[in-house]
Formats: sequence, structure tokens, C-alpha cells
Amino acid sequence: MAITLLRVSGFRNLSSIELSPSVGGLNVIYGENGSGKTSLLEAIYCLSHGRSFRSTVTNTIINHQVDQFSLFAQLINESDNPITIGVERHRNGALRLRTDKKDAATISELASYLPVRMINPDSYQIVESGPLFRRKYLDWGLFYQNPAFLPCWRSYERILKQRNSLLRNKRSRQEIDAWTAELMKYGDELTQLRQNYVQDLLPFVQNITHELLQQSEFTMEYQPGWNSSFTYRDSLDKNFSEDWQFGYTQFGPHRAELDININGLTARHFLSRGQQKLLICAIILAQGMLLTQATNKRLIYLVDDLPSELDEQNKARLISLLLKQKMQIFITAIESKWVVDLIDQNVIQDHPVTVFHVKHGQVSTG
Repeated sequence: MAITLLRVSGFRNLSSIELSPSVGGLNVIYGENGSGKTSLLEAIYCLSHGRSFRSTVTNTIINHQVDQFSLFAQLINESDNPITIGVERHRNGALRLRTDKKDAATISELASYLPVRMINPDSYQIVESGPLFRRKYLDWGLFYQNPAFLPCWRSYERILKQRNSLLRNKRSRQEIDAWTAELMKYGDELTQLRQNYVQDLLPFVQNITHELLQQSEFTMEYQPGWNSSFTYRDSLDKNFSEDWQFGYTQFGPHRAELDININGLTARHFLSRGQQKLLICAIILAQGMLLTQATNKRLIYLVDDLPSELDEQNKARLISLLLKQKMQIFITAIESKWVVDLIDQNVIQDHPVTVFHVKHGQVSTG
């Protein structure tokens, strides 16, 4: 999937703009801090997710001079068929989603049209923060790759919520057991989906980490969220008394973890800040490679402030890997000089490059 036309109106500090980005290459967005370059990435992200990656408060996203923002994109899919999508949000919270000239019922329907992966300072959370961010990382890949994931995940979350409510209200064991049986069913299914995904993903991450970090001892291991010496059924039975006492389900896929290690050590303890950035890029790039191989879908990469904390050699390696995937890439930077340097090094030779300059919310080409 790639964006051939992008229109943005009433979003952040951006003026009403219309862009025609490069489809299978590099789109560089440069400008001073506060100029609106990250807001442009945010608008693309919002087209995919129906929300911002920077704020959950609607009024901070809408330009203060208007009552709503409007986003529109014309896309081409892997068969070069044109598709249109749109997002419109009002100050009163009203949200309208459009996919291929029809109203979309859910954000997940909108997201299915436009796979977008963000690489920005928040991406460090995959390595540095708690298990929730690593579960989200896995679930993002499964959402786009396996149609069985979303109904399974939704069922598990719904049943977990119901079981927790019964535990909290000290309902009868018989009543709770009826929901426990369903929880085990979807919990085992969700665990299997995630484990299979990690197994498929690992070779891609290993190859990229070797190229970017010269690290050959990279491992990822999925921990299911309970003692794997037991089945999920046995774990729930064994811990029922404590679940009853605490009023919630202690174990299951909602507590799962993805261990990310290099040379047998936790990655966040082993790598420098710059190396962590390369590792994050490797982990995310691997998802794009696997997605293309498994489904022929191509995602869009949004990279905010790529040059920071990377030396020229690592910058060139990363750009080269991104371009090899032949996917649409949007990268922000304060200056565009590094693009000229990469052209001189033949890193982006034979790949289309479009440069956009953002100043005071205005966007120009070149």
C-alpha cells in the first residue's frame, strides 16, 4: 500500500496542504523544530489509526481557528488498484471514517487499508518499558498478517473482563468456571498465534540486527503469561483461590512477555542508546519484511528525526535497508543535507526521492 495523494486540512499548525509523495522510495520532510514536520507524519498516522500518536485530546489536534480537521488520502494497493480513505474529527468528539467512498464502521476497518509503522522516540518503549508495549508490537503484526487474530483477541479481552468482574464481586465458583472455560479456549489460541508469529519473525530480526549491529546472538522468546511448566487450564485451576482473593485473573496472555536478548543479556542493559535505536529499527523493519513475504502487503514507514544519535555509517546502513524493502518511507529531519550526502555515497541511487520543506505550517517541494 502507498499514498499517491495526501490532503490535510485543519490539522495542528498545518495549513491546508496537498502532497503527491514518492510511492516506492524516500520522502524527506525537513524544517525547524515546531515547523509542522512531525505533524505531517502525525496526519498520516491518524489516517491509519483514526487517532494521534502524540495526544488523546481532540482539541489539541484540531487547528485553533477551525472546528474540525479533515484528512484524505488516495492509495494504491499491491495490485495498483486505487483506494481512498478519509478521517474527519470535530471538536465535540464526533468522528467520521471513510474507506473507498463508504463510511467505515470501525477504526480496525480503516487500519486494515493502511498499514503504518512509526519509528520515533516513543519506539524505545518496545525495549525499555513494560511488557504491554512488547505485546502491542506482536499484536500489530498479527492484526495485519493473520485474519484469525482480531476476533480471537477481542473474544479473550471480553471474557477476561467478564471473569474479572465475577471475581471482584465474589460470584459462585460454578458461574466463574463457565467463563474460565471460554478464557482457556481463547487464551490458548491467542498464545499459539503469538508464538507462531515470533517464530516466523525471529530470522528476519536476526538478519537485520547482524547487518545493523554486527550482533549474531540475538534472541526473542515469548513467555505466555503463566508458568509454562503447566497448561493454561492447570494454571487457572491452581491459582483460583488467589484470583478470588485479589479479584482479578493473575495469569494469561494479558500478562505475556517478549524477552529480547543479545548475547544472553537483556537488550536494554547491554546496548547503548544509539544501538538501542538501531535495534528498534531492526525489530520494526523485520515486521515489514515478514508481512510482505507472508501476505504481499507493503506497509508505510514513518520515521521521526532519523539522524539523531546515529553516525553517518549507521545512518547509511539503515536507509539502505529501508530502501531495499521498496516500501513508501517518510522521514523527518531538521536539515536535508544528509540526503545529499547519501546520494553522493550512492546509498539511495536508483530510488525515487522527494523532499518537502515545512515552514510555519506551509509545505513546499524541494
